[in-house]
Amino acid sequence: MIRQLPVVLVCALAWPLSADGQQRVALTRPDGEFAEPFTQVSGVRELPGGRVLVSDLRDKIVQLVDFATGAARPVGREGQGPEEYLMPAGLYPMPDGGALLQDFGNRRFLTIGPDGKIGKAISPPQPPAPTGGAARGGGLLIGALIDARASDGRGNLYFQGMALPGGPNTDPVDSIPIMRWDRAKSVDTVAWLPVTDAMRPQVARSGNAMSVRIGGNRAWAQQVQWGVAADGRIALVEPEPYRVTWIQGRRRTSGPAVATSPIKVTEADKKEYRDQMARTRPIMMAFGGPGGRTATPPPPIAASQDDPEWPEIKPVFSGRQAVLVSPEGEVWVERLRKAGDPTPLYDVFDGAGRLARQVSLRPRSRVVGFGPGTVYVARSDEDDLQYLGRYRRP
Repeated sequence: MIRQLPVVLVCALAWPLSADGQQRVALTRPDGEFAEPFTQVSGVRELPGGRVLVSDLRDKIVQLVDFATGAARPVGREGQGPEEYLMPAGLYPMPDGGALLQDFGNRRFLTIGPDGKIGKAISPPQPPAPTGGAARGGGLLIGALIDARASDGRGNLYFQGMALPGGPNTDPVDSIPIMRWDRAKSVDTVAWLPVTDAMRPQVARSGNAMSVRIGGNRAWAQQVQWGVAADGRIALVEPEPYRVTWIQGRRRTSGPAVATSPIKVTEADKKEYRDQMARTRPIMMAFGGPGGRTATPPPPIAASQDDPEWPEIKPVFSGRQAVLVSPEGEVWVERLRKAGDPTPLYDVFDGAGRLARQVSLRPRSRVVGFGPGTVYVARSDEDDLQYLGRYRRP
């Protein structure tokens, strides 16, 4: 059934300078905002003609939204058969104008054409042992093709390895690979990331079943994040010093370090963090069992009842969602802010790693995707329902 819903058609941009003289762009009103809320926007892909695929991981639905008319229709349905998904996550652009939908629940990808129709399912291969760095510490590397992070203009998908503890006499893994899956060929390793404590997973086992939770009990984990441009270059965003390094083959090009003002962690910051964690509902993923599935639910990993480990100073950014790369190769980095600061702020870096501008959003908003010349923003209301807006990108 197609629903006709109103769309707001207004736009306003402001162009002041920040205190350090950096150009500041304020996205205050969208060209259009879809009137029906989502629970958790997990993927956005703009199709030719301006219609938009939106996946919602919590509601387990994919919709095709038309901002021009306000119409929306479901794409596929929940299940395990053809044109079905269990946990619809990211939507990754493909060269034909369509997308690949990541389905965590069925551990596969679904092709979606430029017309918004679901095609065949694709299962990723078993990745080979990483090349060029297999001896970088002990332990195990798994999960490289379970959780996609990005795609490039040729339709290759990119993944990050997972560092698991080794045996009692092995050292911890100190580097993990960024892996590229060329769906017409094979899997190769294109870069390496240093492993920090925040990247080491917690594991609970029961027979052949295993539950994994990334990171320890740390607030605002500080670690390198990354994204991929359409031409296949990898953008590493480093927290200390704060800069963007582009990787293309063996060539690494680092932009200038960006000076930042330290944000000291206060009791107000800690309260905001606790409140946010209380509203977060974690998603568990299981590995092992017959056919790659567990016959019984895997053991849960108990949440810590203690306060997390608090840093003295907030890092510049935190979390994989803090870094996105636009189709034109700009790197958007969401900055952490002081407690009580309602205005989300993104640093935008160019293809040489230079800070080009800053973009601010309305309160309780975050960038969730891009189109050609557009940016998509999810705005949350007081009930944590999310409304998708489309803006013209400066």
